[in-house]
Amino acid sequence: MKAAPPDPSILPYCRTDFQHKVLTAYIELGTAAKAAKACGTEQGTVTKIKKKIEKVAAAKGVLPQYDLSSKVGAGFELGNGYSLLTKTELGEPIWLKATKEKQQAQKALMDFADGLAEDLGTFKPGPKPKMKKVESDLLSAIFIGDAHYGMNAYGRETKHSDYDTQLAYDNMCRAIDDLVARSPNSEIGLLVDVGDYTHSNSSHNETFSGTPLDVDTRHGRVLDVASMGMNYAIQKMLTKFPKVVVVIVQGNHNPDVALAMARITSAYFRNETRVKVLETNGFFHYIEWGDWLMGFNHGDKIKPEKLVSVMARDMADAWGRCASRMWALGHFHHQDVKELDGCTVQKFAALPPPDSWHASKGFSSVQAMQMIVFRKEGGKHSTLIYELPRPVHKPDLRID
Repeated sequence: MKAAPPDPSILPYCRTDFQHKVLTAYIELGTAAKAAKACGTEQGTVTKIKKKIEKVAAAKGVLPQYDLSSKVGAGFELGNGYSLLTKTELGEPIWLKATKEKQQAQKALMDFADGLAEDLGTFKPGPKPKMKKVESDLLSAIFIGDAHYGMNAYGRETKHSDYDTQLAYDNMCRAIDDLVARSPNSEIGLLVDVGDYTHSNSSHNETFSGTPLDVDTRHGRVLDVASMGMNYAIQKMLTKFPKVVVVIVQGNHNPDVALAMARITSAYFRNETRVKVLETNGFFHYIEWGDWLMGFNHGDKIKPEKLVSVMARDMADAWGRCASRMWALGHFHHQDVKELDGCTVQKFAALPPPDSWHASKGFSSVQAMQMIVFRKEGGKHSTLIYELPRPVHKPDLRID
């Protein structure tokens, strides 16, 4: 039996222009195959988009594919343990109060990430950068401190700087340009997001744990601009380094979005063999390179001293092979280095200024992004820092 075209009532719930284009073609042409041909995509993609948007519409109460004999709409579950369909005295069905399935929240985000990846397209690989000499014994690592894309800050309130999604993108791109330009011609470029790349974990404008946040725009736009920022950084590094490795760490603000960001980035560079995006599942990530063993974690749930034993436990063989070991952390928004027995633990500064809550507590720090160049035989070659000047504010009143 041929599948019916989507109901036009679900079109307003498309999250991207590509989704709207595909479903409109499906409605007008009558089949998924014809819609796929018209839009230059696969039939399976058309069917997948239709199912995805139907679920989004169902979550908003638009259920053209369901009748009133259903207990709840797609993506919902009954609350308070009820399982029987309630009816009026006339025998008419009553929809019971339902809540969104817990598993659906993350799935919806992943579906959105897939849609955004479709819109962004695929990176077209170019030739390797032409350099007089590539330093095969060097690795240049850029550490993106908590970027907090989507955060809103008002400089007159915080006595620091304004901040929003566009400023996050602009500041990050300038930092990347500067650090890549000053880097030696290393064989490998390592890009590390140490967590909290986005301010909010969802369109509820909250952290993962439910703390309310000041945001500047819609969550969809945040993901869009944040994805472009990550893609820009990688493309810029490809102009300098023959290989680029990307690590995206889950933060306390954005563990679900971090998974989505890794998915979007991996999809965008899937045809570029020079780029490797590590899987973001889990909270600890490790890279072994030469005499170096590097660990990556956001740093919000564990003390630096404990991280040393975690690395020794998780990476016992690599720990024995490598004499140079370090952890890279975020979360604290300021630079700090602890030299512990067997391992260095480094917290990285961030480009965002304090938001309203942090300013009210008196918290502030240098706005910076850092590159560390590592030697394959162990030790560090150099450290480069891009730092923003601190703004100067006038007194509320100056009495002469």
